[in-house]
Amino acid sequence: MTRLVIFCLFLSGLAIVMNFSSYNDIKLDSDRFNMEAAEKAHEAHVEELAELAKMHAEATTPKVISDDVVVEEKPLVELVTPALVRADKLYKQCIACHGKGGEGKSANKAPGIGGQFDWYISKQLTDMRDGVRVNQQMLSIVRKLSDQDIADLSAYVSKLPWGYKK
Repeated sequence: MTRLVIFCLFLSGLAIVMNFSSYNDIKLDSDRFNMEAAEKAHEAHVEELAELAKMHAEATTPKVISDDVVVEEKPLVELVTPALVRADKLYKQCIACHGKGGEGKSANKAPGIGGQFDWYISKQLTDMRDGVRVNQQMLSIVRKLSDQDIADLSAYVSKLPWGYKK
């Protein structure tokens, strides 16, 4: 069996060596490459890319129908109680770091909080306010919150959609 494997490897190597000689038969000349044709092809490619970039910009740019039309976005949480209405106003301070849907923003190192349990949010906010948990970014905001504000905000955040994407 070993002899057969060695013989097959020998034949494969011989075939490869025999093909190396055919590379010498290829003649090198500069007549085959046409610079003008290559430049035209490049210009056509650049024009196509510019057209695609324009189409992409048009597709991703929001359309303004009129300056008179005001589109009101409905909140992500149904504001069915006065506590949720108060919490919606309080949460506007949180949007800058945690996002509209509580998705979090990695640039600010702010975690996603949308859909988190209300008791967990309440505990974290209370601990930050009381100095048990240190968070310098949130301290100035959390320090002003009352127990009722924390309860309202916790209920609101727990009703935000889990894994919200813009």
